[in-house]
Amino acid sequence: MGENSGLTELGWHQTHLVADWLARNVNADALLASTLTHAIQTAEVIGQRIGVPVEVFPGFEEADQPYWQELPIAPDQPLALWDSRWQPDAEHAPLYAAFREKLRKALARLLEEHENQTVIVVSHGGAIGTILRSLFGGHQMPVFTENGGVTQVAWQEGRWRLICHNERAHLTESSTPAVLPWSAPGRARTVIDHFDRVAAIMSPASSAQLDAGLRALVALAAPRPADKALDIGTGIGAVAFAFAPHVAHVTAIDISPAMLERAEQSRQGLAAVNMAIRWADAITLPHWEATFDLVTCRDLCPYVRDTAALFAQSRRVLKVGGRLVLDELIGSENPVKRATHQAIETQRDPAFGKLYSESEIELRLKECGLRIERAEVYDRSVDPEEWLTQAAANKDTRTAVTKMMQESIDGDATGLRIQRGKNGEITFTQRRLRLLARAPAG
Repeated sequence: MGENSGLTELGWHQTHLVADWLARNVNADALLASTLTHAIQTAEVIGQRIGVPVEVFPGFEEADQPYWQELPIAPDQPLALWDSRWQPDAEHAPLYAAFREKLRKALARLLEEHENQTVIVVSHGGAIGTILRSLFGGHQMPVFTENGGVTQVAWQEGRWRLICHNERAHLTESSTPAVLPWSAPGRARTVIDHFDRVAAIMSPASSAQLDAGLRALVALAAPRPADKALDIGTGIGAVAFAFAPHVAHVTAIDISPAMLERAEQSRQGLAAVNMAIRWADAITLPHWEATFDLVTCRDLCPYVRDTAALFAQSRRVLKVGGRLVLDELIGSENPVKRATHQAIETQRDPAFGKLYSESEIELRLKECGLRIERAEVYDRSVDPEEWLTQAAANKDTRTAVTKMMQESIDGDATGLRIQRGKNGEITFTQRRLRLLARAPAG
């Protein structure tokens, strides 16, 4: 990925481990991040965990020039720089001097604005090493910092004290297990595990993926150039990319680290500069009260623990008059048919939770105070093989699902209008709900 790229799947995992360690060990007053994408992504996960909002703080970015080539070297003489008096200046080390000056100004501003506070700064290895060298007067020695490492310094009794550097124990097995979204058996772990597997077989999103359903969703939402949009459960980002050309900014969130990595690859490939990829749980959104003009969800309702919480959170982050747009698979109003349909979906996809009818979704939206302005039910013909492949279904799962569908043909037991062709192949039709709701005043 590029210099200002987002986190990889491994990076998202490490970020949650760092956040867990900080929540256990640091009582922070403020949380700052450099302006680089992966620093902001990391800081926002930390902020969600410790309950402190993120402040993007320019000045702590990594250097964009190879300043380390200006540091003194002594080939084959390991002790030649002992007690070295070398000091960088603009004449002999212009890149390093400029980098140090940028960091000094940022640190001075931090100390002025957060005096006597405990501050977490999400920065980068070169910046951290240069700050340490500058505070302790040892410019000739490079300082190595790994991804996810923690450095702690304190100003005490008129001196800077180095408490720890590159602490990484939290990234390995520990006697105190980390509290992570995927660390304990339960619904969140099942969903994350499933979509991490699915991500491995998905191609990055592209501008060519604007199918009829996406175009209809954009048309229903009627996005405006000044809109700020939030796409919940973004997956590889197809919905977010569909809206990005029509709005000022899109924030795309998911809980699957692998999906987030694929979305970031797509973001870079499509040069979507007005799009941000973030980790967040759909029913515990970050500090975004009244932030967005538009919230989008597609194929999300069956995977969340509580649709009422999803809709309540959506309303919380919407501005007055903001729109929520859904495009969801729905089941029959007949509860028996819906239950049979749900059983097939769950067999195909272990992360699938509850299948809702149109009336159930509309009721929950109204209970959350959202006003439904337009709802349209439409049919979508589905290729069963492609449908099973999209869920990363193995051979046994394919066999079991096919058998269940064949057994439900008589009497249309699922509401899917399943049919068997002359050659024994199965076809069926999904019913979907495309809906626009608005957050009223009050």
